[in-house]
Formats: sequence, structure tokens, C-alpha cells
Amino acid sequence: MLAKRRTVEARLQQRALVVLLAAEGGQNKDIAIEAGLDRRQVALWRQRFLAGGIDALRKDAPRSGRPATITAEIESLIVQATLHDSNSPTSTVIAPRSASLQHLT
Repeated sequence: MLAKRRTVEARLQQRALVVLLAAEGGQNKDIAIEAGLDRRQVALWRQRFLAGGIDALRKDAPRSGRPATITAEIESLIVQATLHDSNSPTSTVIAPRSASLQHLT
């Protein structure tokens, strides 16, 4: 059951809860209170579920704006290089802070 799993993303749990409460006959305003959402969001997720089933709950609607130009893989490489490369310009900012906290670990 998606609404009760611990490893499921919180948004998906919330959406599954909306669908379960709706299946039990709950009204949007009551479901909204229970799920911590606005009643319009409840109506939206109920409608999306009816149109596309569980797969519709897993997907967010496309957002407006420019698409990402850096992939998650490249972003990860940048973060790793920044955190672990002593020649990185940010290493002088990060190093003193981490050195001062070293005694806590």
C-alpha cells in the first residue's frame, strides 16, 4: 500500500492517501484537512488518478521555464570535485569550517 510505505516519497504517499480517502467516500474539504493539502489540490490529484491511474500519481506536471542544461550526473561530478579537490576555489571556504568541526566527529 503506497500510502503506508516508509520508502515511498512523501509526495507520493500524500497523493495515495488522497486517492484512498476519496475511495472511502471522503469529500475534498475533509480529505484536504487529513492530507495537509488545499481542496483544489485534492480535486486535482483525484482527477489525475481517474485519468491515469497510479502512474499519474507518480508524475508531476511539466513546469514552465527553461529546461535544465546540466544533467544530474554532471551536477554530481561538480559537487564531488568541489568538495574533494584541494585546488578548488571553494576548498578554502569549506576547509576551515570542516577543520574546525573535526573535533566533533
